[in-house]
Amino acid sequence: MRVLLVNHGTAGDWGGGDGVQIRETGKRLKERGYSVELVNADRFNPSGFDLVHIFNCRVHHCFEQQMLSCREAHVPVVVSPIWVSIARALWGSRGSVGLLQKAVNEGEAAAQGMLTQLRERKLTVMLADGHIQPGGDGSWDQSGLRLVAELLRTADGLLPNSWLELQAVRSDLNWDGDCFEVAHYGVDPRVFLDADPNLFRGRFGLNGPFVLQAGRIEPAKNQAMLCWALRDTTFPIVLIGKSEHWPSYRELCARISGERLVVIDHLDQTELASAYAAAAVHVLPSWMETCGLVSLEAALSGTPLVGSTFGHELEYLEGDAWYADPADPNSIRGAVLAAIQAGRHCRRTQRMKRRVLERFNWEQTVDATERLYKRVIRKNMK
Repeated sequence: MRVLLVNHGTAGDWGGGDGVQIRETGKRLKERGYSVELVNADRFNPSGFDLVHIFNCRVHHCFEQQMLSCREAHVPVVVSPIWVSIARALWGSRGSVGLLQKAVNEGEAAAQGMLTQLRERKLTVMLADGHIQPGGDGSWDQSGLRLVAELLRTADGLLPNSWLELQAVRSDLNWDGDCFEVAHYGVDPRVFLDADPNLFRGRFGLNGPFVLQAGRIEPAKNQAMLCWALRDTTFPIVLIGKSEHWPSYRELCARISGERLVVIDHLDQTELASAYAAAAVHVLPSWMETCGLVSLEAALSGTPLVGSTFGHELEYLEGDAWYADPADPNSIRGAVLAAIQAGRHCRRTQRMKRRVLERFNWEQTVDATERLYKRVIRKNMK
């Protein structure tokens, strides 16, 4: 079978879990005898391929062109939506940025009312194209969501990364199809299992406990709220990720945490694994995660995890992480301190490590992928 794996044209500039998934999927499909090509493109010619697999439908104008390319060539298409509830995530990420900027510029008291409204889901957030309410309603332009919903209904099969993601696609986009498989994310234990913390400590001089968050530095990942939540603690905060798309957000984090903040644009996988192993806790208080791949990576290093109550992490982390409301700095602070106090050898952390080893690996991801491909091909042969 000849398969074309496609991510949107700007995917290489952003990085993220979709890029990891497409690479790992392509690698293992080739090992199983498939003829595979990978491209980052909005428009492409899929003629000669038996199937196209598109990763990430959230960039709606790119997704429209990708689906058009497939339909013009009459090639069946599978979509990994990598979907979160965009409207709620947009509300939370943009709202938190505005109120934290106000707190930094005018003092905590000036933003206290807005912080309370954010936590209680009562804040109205103004966007460039209108306002948005906590549930996603408002006058903002929702045409992109409607377009994604229409396009997904024309896909031949869906491959969400969790059952919670599938439910979000159903509830947010009214998708009612029955040709799908759930393909949970995986992690490569050869890289992340029981890494050596001394490589990272030696390079960056961080010999005591520190708080780590890996991922792009941007409002959706909520690093500024993490910094705000820990502003009265003494822990260094290490952020590992690109910030060129949101330089003002990186500066906001720096203004909150000052010299305790360490920002590292990029580490190779060996160094990243070492960073996980050195950290007292890995925190991902994000507004929009389909999984939190970095959390799974950190788990293999035996690092206590703090996840968000907002995305689909629960399906992966279950009861073996500490959870924080991304809108509530007190919730984040409490979860971080509890995880650090519990430590690496506590029952939760050890259970999480075992579960990642047993259940979340790329071979199982591609097992589900291959099953869906075969279903789609059979369906299109009728």
